[in-house]
Amino acid sequence: MNCFKSISTQEQTIQKSRFIGYTFTGETKQDILRTLQSIAKEHPHGSHLAFAYQLKTDHGFEPYYSDAGEPSGTAGKPLLQLIDAHQIVGGGIGVIRYYGGINLGTGGLTRAYGGTGKLALAHSVIEPYVEYINLKLTINYNELDNYTHVIHSMNGSILDKVFNEKVSLSIRLPEGEFGKLKARFPMVDINHF
Repeated sequence: MNCFKSISTQEQTIQKSRFIGYTFTGETKQDILRTLQSIAKEHPHGSHLAFAYQLKTDHGFEPYYSDAGEPSGTAGKPLLQLIDAHQIVGGGIGVIRYYGGINLGTGGLTRAYGGTGKLALAHSVIEPYVEYINLKLTINYNELDNYTHVIHSMNGSILDKVFNEKVSLSIRLPEGEFGKLKARFPMVDINHF
């Protein structure tokens, strides 16, 4: 599977209709909906906002698309096919259409939405998808610098620090690094959250 390392916005005009394609990221449906609302707010006079995305959930990979009022399968479906072809997860593609007065027909719509999505995709950077886990651990104050260095060297990040008698760290770590962290610090109690 893959994800977007960087996103893109690309535009083209097809028979007087203006199409603006976006790639975007999001880990949850709420993230995706916020992004789509932001795109819609940016284009209040756009006729349609078709989109497709795929998320990783507890039940596996869940794809979704919307034709946004265009004829069934002509707008969101070609965007979902691009996501499938590039095995994108944790993100999607949206295309705003400003209707130009000329009907494109179902084939023309499919090519326009798919082509605009492909254009946005081509200007995005794609990288392998990494699944992350969230962990909590409690350490001594004098160990904080060492743990911080190790967590960052494993491409993890510290989400929160709570200072009491000891330091409680909430971290985000690539799932494949969990065994290495446990092996490196066998005496530390590490819990999922």
